[in-house]
Amino acid sequence: MEATFVAKPSELKEQLLQKIEQFFEGDDRPVTVTLKRDDVPRYDPQELLKRMQETRQKYPPKKIDADIDINKLIDEMYWEGNH
Repeated sequence: MEATFVAKPSELKEQLLQKIEQFFEGDDRPVTVTLKRDDVPRYDPQELLKRMQETRQKYPPKKIDADIDINKLIDEMYWEGNH
């Protein structure tokens, strides 16, 4: 069963919750409550995409050989005389 209830926070009283609970009587599955906010997002998706593209252009991906020993590279990077 799926049901959507739309209510303002001021309407969330014990009586309303009891009525909603009656719909799910005998069903012990979890119920999800989603809060909807009308706030402006903290970031602009278009701006984020633009910055990601700029970063990819500035630092393009590099190809490495398939047989490279990554553990050896890490050991060399953290070798005592190397820092």
